[in-house]
Amino acid sequence: MLARTLLFLTTSGALALGAPLATAGTTYAGLRVDTPRGLFLANLDDDGGRCHDAARKIAADAVDREAANDDAFYKRREELEKLPDKEEAERLYQELVRSHRKKQNLADRELAACNDAADTVVNGSKDALDLARIHTIPQPTVPNSAVGSLRVSQPDRVHLFIKRGAWELVTPETRLTADELRRGAELGIEGRDIIRDTAQWDGSIDVTLSVTGGASSTVTMHEAPVLTQLNTQRLEQVITGKPSDDDAEGKQWRADTAAVIKKPAGLRQLDLSGDQWAQDIFEPAYTSMPGADGRPQGMKLLIGSVNDDRRVASRVMFTELAGPDVGGIHVEHVPTSTENNSYDSMGNLETIPATSSYPNGRVVIGGDGLAPGKTGPAPEMLTLLKSQGLQDPISLDTSWLTIGHVDEFIQFVPVPGSRLGWKAVVADPAAGLKLLDQVQKAGRGGDKLHGNLPPLEWPYDGRIDQRTTNEFLADKQFVETNERAADRIATNLDVLRSKAGLTEADLVRVPSLYTARSLDWGMLETTVRSMPEGPAKEAKRAELNAMRDGVAEVPGTVNGLVLNAGQYVAPKPFGPVLGGKDLFAEAITKAFRKIGYQVTYVNDLTSTHVSEGEIHCATNTLRDSLTNRWWTKQS
Repeated sequence: MLARTLLFLTTSGALALGAPLATAGTTYAGLRVDTPRGLFLANLDDDGGRCHDAARKIAADAVDREAANDDAFYKRREELEKLPDKEEAERLYQELVRSHRKKQNLADRELAACNDAADTVVNGSKDALDLARIHTIPQPTVPNSAVGSLRVSQPDRVHLFIKRGAWELVTPETRLTADELRRGAELGIEGRDIIRDTAQWDGSIDVTLSVTGGASSTVTMHEAPVLTQLNTQRLEQVITGKPSDDDAEGKQWRADTAAVIKKPAGLRQLDLSGDQWAQDIFEPAYTSMPGADGRPQGMKLLIGSVNDDRRVASRVMFTELAGPDVGGIHVEHVPTSTENNSYDSMGNLETIPATSSYPNGRVVIGGDGLAPGKTGPAPEMLTLLKSQGLQDPISLDTSWLTIGHVDEFIQFVPVPGSRLGWKAVVADPAAGLKLLDQVQKAGRGGDKLHGNLPPLEWPYDGRIDQRTTNEFLADKQFVETNERAADRIATNLDVLRSKAGLTEADLVRVPSLYTARSLDWGMLETTVRSMPEGPAKEAKRAELNAMRDGVAEVPGTVNGLVLNAGQYVAPKPFGPVLGGKDLFAEAITKAFRKIGYQVTYVNDLTSTHVSEGEIHCATNTLRDSLTNRWWTKQS
């Protein structure tokens, strides 16, 4: 006799259930699955804390090795540049890039390889909670000669344990005695890795019990998906990098933010190896299953960025954050010659909160749209996200931005009592231009656009554009950059209306302004100024004037931090001043007040804004994702 429980992915990628379901307490001729729907966890946390010291050593040992790898890479690149056959040189260079990335990711593979599922033992009582339970059904009539054996369909994917006082790993040689068959045995199963590509593995595992002289019984288990956290989940902790000793402004906005959070441990500052963009180094996610008492049992899983610029900083996942109920995920990426790896920073990945079609939220991720010469994000990351089956990613066009991250123009905030329980805060450059028109009509166009600026020393006095409102509005490049931004944002909102069901009532529009005068613009402008007059200089000047990709001119409000209980931390906009009031701050505060939010403005002008990021970019959050009973929300 053979009985099975099915849990599988549909062809569309949505997690679906087939009959008969493996519901708690159901028996199948010898086996009983204790977790509803046959769920089990990828057991990637470190409940015993055995990996922490090893992780720090791996990261430290990698420093000199990776520096030597870089030296060898640059030396070989110079050699290839001298080859007469340029096509062959390019081919060899691309091979060099791939092999170099593989070498540089050695430490990341080593860090990710240490977790509770990396060994063949159960690491204490907390680790035992992460095992999904299966019981053999007591068979009191089996003869003394009866012997049971257990088989797992893909033993490289899971560990199966049997409890015999202590937990023991089930191997092909493991046998259940007649006495164990009569009493019934307790089994525990853990996944050794997450589902990364359903074309390779869809998360299903068959466990078979065979008894000599009797029937076989098989249950099909399915590994729980990895889901990205939602801003509607309660904030537990804010993570940020430690500011440098000379970054007084960075220290101050962190102190101001901590005061709003109020919890003593609410703001955690970590050494990010010189990388200030805490949002970009990993995406917080989680995996869970029903526990023995019905409450969710699981762990937070931090998905590391595949952007090579984030490589070293992302190791904080393992050296500082991994431990009980927290694990890290390394995604191996093969770079291509034309990719824009900024798309692979995790500020470019956000999650739409729950809708009726996607009750556990839905990922949005930016990319190149139809822009020539840009590719991304990494296919390995997209495949991983799609393979989870529940948060099918929506692609948005962020090619019109210099950095190219979705958090530069949209943010999701909880709004209890609203149609969806949340709203999307959206940058509105058209509204920003209207505010500048208002300044002109009031006769104050000759004032500097950025009002109430603090004293600025070199190089920030040049990095902050201190032209007047009139000069900004007379600048064709500036106006067209904002008109283009407004058009691209509208196109992205159409995508969200179509695919996520958003309506105008679900949007909170806040005035914003973008500029083409990015750091790239500044470097090109310096080059143009240094060139002698002639056709070459004119060509470069035309290239400079044609730039329309945007970065925030007024520090971007949508690029802020969502806290609990209607609190929001935003960068201080330093907008035009009329009647002693910042027009942008007034309009932004009013828009947030309508949805029950209090905005706290902090000054990040020279700390993060001038480096083309804001408060959201420089922070990350851990939220109360493990209370979500996601399995109850699926049909």
